[in-house]
Amino acid sequence: MKIFIGAIALFLGLAAQLTPATAENGTTLKLCSTTWGKLGGENLPGKGYVSDLAMRVFRHAGYKVETKIMPWPRCVELVKQQQIDLVASGWRGDNFAPYFDYLNVIVKDTVNFITLEGSPLQSGEMKNFYGKKVGLVREAGGLEAIFADQEKIEVVKVGKLEKLPAMLAGQRFDAIVSDPVSLNEAIKSFAQPFTYKIKALDPPLRVNLNSPLISKQHPNKDKIIADFDRSYRVLVAEGMYDELEKIHDLKVQRPD
Repeated sequence: MKIFIGAIALFLGLAAQLTPATAENGTTLKLCSTTWGKLGGENLPGKGYVSDLAMRVFRHAGYKVETKIMPWPRCVELVKQQQIDLVASGWRGDNFAPYFDYLNVIVKDTVNFITLEGSPLQSGEMKNFYGKKVGLVREAGGLEAIFADQEKIEVVKVGKLEKLPAMLAGQRFDAIVSDPVSLNEAIKSFAQPFTYKIKALDPPLRVNLNSPLISKQHPNKDKIIADFDRSYRVLVAEGMYDELEKIHDLKVQRPD
């Protein structure tokens, strides 16, 4: 009888260690992200801040996780087609809402007009840029919508974020439209120092809420969302953001 009771106690002890939030459930999730300063990159720890965060949460929920870094349009399209399970993080907005459901908000950021120090442009209000030329990344996702009904501002689209600072310094346009975190991280990566100082103008053009995205048609969508949100709350309470900021040397705006 003592042996039997001991066996039960051992079983219960093991079961307590393998709670649903931490037990391996054998399911592999495929995520994708894109090159995005310290937020995303093939050679970064955890493939970047947002990928690292998403993978930590899903692993805590018991999933095996794989993340691939790829061009943004391809990432979004493959998740839409369910060839990949989730986008690690994307802006909430009208462009995604018809096709995707959002998981918990994980990061906030802003989009601003960004100018050189000394520019006569001192306010980020749209009207101050009437008759001006601004540059943005062609595939940034959602930036074009800011100017969709704005014919008084000339928009110049480029292929890579890294091209914008030099074009601004060369007076190819009057301002950059970007989130300041990504732009500053891109400048830090330059082989040659960028000697110009830039400033983000307030008020921002928009405040973005960033969440992992999953196709509305994904057969396991509801369970994946519930598992993520539950584990996310646990890890936040355990100090996940503080740990991520140390690993990635990056301070982000946390969700409220």
